[in-house]
Amino acid sequence: MLYAVLADIHGNLEALMAVLDRIDEADPDRLICVGDLVGYGANPAECVRTIRALEPIIVAGNHDWAATGKLSTAYFNADARDSIEWTVSHLSQDELEYLSLLELV
Repeated sequence: MLYAVLADIHGNLEALMAVLDRIDEADPDRLICVGDLVGYGANPAECVRTIRALEPIIVAGNHDWAATGKLSTAYFNADARDSIEWTVSHLSQDELEYLSLLELV
């Protein structure tokens, strides 16, 4: 069985699409996403929607939970905290709920 594993997307849609093109070429049996769909990048909503549509095996990253308020940003650096605030303002309630339902491991 062939698995493709994604991590640390951080709202970077261009990079995500490039990686998904390569994954498509490999034709894996299953996609696994190990978190941080959002944070820093300019396209958090698009990244969440893209990953969600693929129905991967998925767990939350710390930035995902921070965006939903399930994890404090107190230990984040100032840039990361600012990024989370911006990210939250660019996600729909549905996208935030999706992130909040992901398990953190």
